[in-house]
Amino acid sequence: MKVHRSVRTLWFVTLTTTFLFTGRLVAQVESAESQSVGPPALFVDGISVAGAKQGESRLDVFVQMNYEGLSFVKNADRYDAAYEVTITILDSTGSIVSEKNWVEEVKNVAFDQSVSPSTFSIVQRVFPISPGGYRLIVTTHDNESKVTRKVERQVSVHDYSKHPFMLSDILLLNRVLQKGERRSIVPHVSYNIGNIPSPLHLFFEAYNTLKLDSVRYVQSVIDAKGDTVLQQDTVVSLGPGRDDQIIRLNTSQLFIGDFRLLIRAFRVGVPDSANRLLAGVTRGFGVRWGGIPRTVKDLDLAIEQIRYIAKEGELSLMMEAKTPEEKQEKFLEFWKRRDPNPNTPRNEKMELYYARVDYANRHFSHYREGWRTDMGMVYIIFGPPNDVERHPFEVDSKPYEVWRYYDLNQEFYFVDESGFSDYRLLNPLYDIRKRPTDW
Repeated sequence: MKVHRSVRTLWFVTLTTTFLFTGRLVAQVESAESQSVGPPALFVDGISVAGAKQGESRLDVFVQMNYEGLSFVKNADRYDAAYEVTITILDSTGSIVSEKNWVEEVKNVAFDQSVSPSTFSIVQRVFPISPGGYRLIVTTHDNESKVTRKVERQVSVHDYSKHPFMLSDILLLNRVLQKGERRSIVPHVSYNIGNIPSPLHLFFEAYNTLKLDSVRYVQSVIDAKGDTVLQQDTVVSLGPGRDDQIIRLNTSQLFIGDFRLLIRAFRVGVPDSANRLLAGVTRGFGVRWGGIPRTVKDLDLAIEQIRYIAKEGELSLMMEAKTPEEKQEKFLEFWKRRDPNPNTPRNEKMELYYARVDYANRHFSHYREGWRTDMGMVYIIFGPPNDVERHPFEVDSKPYEVWRYYDLNQEFYFVDESGFSDYRLLNPLYDIRKRPTDW
């Protein structure tokens, strides 16, 4: 993207780069194996910026489709693909405020690019829109495979006429390209920045009706616990009115987790004790390293969750690591030993395991996290049962369930002793963990 003071639209470089029942219910526990546990192919970001005219606002929507998610058709010695994109914006009542639909074509792609996990196409659409809260829905439909994908999220569009100095939303950048005085940017549409080399570049606009010639930005990164794990100051020169801003954030010390980025603007040359906040803007992002499932958000917790399959000494080896780097290295080594296809970037065993953990958390949690429950443990180790027999309202017994695994010639009995859906396993726990599995 050429970045000029007069630019009003963010252009970018597209890289090819419970009811009553008794008796038996079959397959009532959903299969984690039937879920899609691979890397997602569709990414969406919505950025609120000021409109072209005074008092106007707009929403810039970025849609990234990874080539891995497209079905390419051979055309001579190259490959083509096409997919339909629909962007819908709904207001708080569910009414459609704006909608755009078109067919995006990817042409003349080499085979290695068509199957690469690092190549993608990005498209941008601009929606002039009034300030407020909206629901953004992006749907794609592959013309060849007929696969449909959908991403939904809540977005806010701000009123940039309220204050004399304001900041737009933050756009994460995959990279900044400089050629002489010409500067172009490549948006990073994914929530995960783990695969972007540090420093991370951030793009936003400053609306400077105060006509300040410079400003001090304080960038803070806050973790899921609310602790500030990174903070840096950057002084930037400003022009009057609308001004594009690109600043760098050193993310090399961030490890797996979810974070919130906060950028605050202050006047330059004013003591901190007297310097009032000019403006601030925030956005979330996550750090996941290559090959680690997107459901893994905390390394310490991810290590604790493998206690059902870890061999003697493996778990303590990771938990006793002296540095975060060493802990992560031991964690990846643990899963590398179980990787069925070590020559590929994905580790299907790790993806499946944490998909089961995620399912357990969503379906078996009560006052304990689902993965810590007896049902969660059995599900994580053995997967979905072939048959589930439920007895929630027996007259002469407490509620119970029977899970049967025909291939393993095993069945597990769970009883709700408390009456609060806290189903406990009747089989001895040590016996369960000693049974052979594929892990």
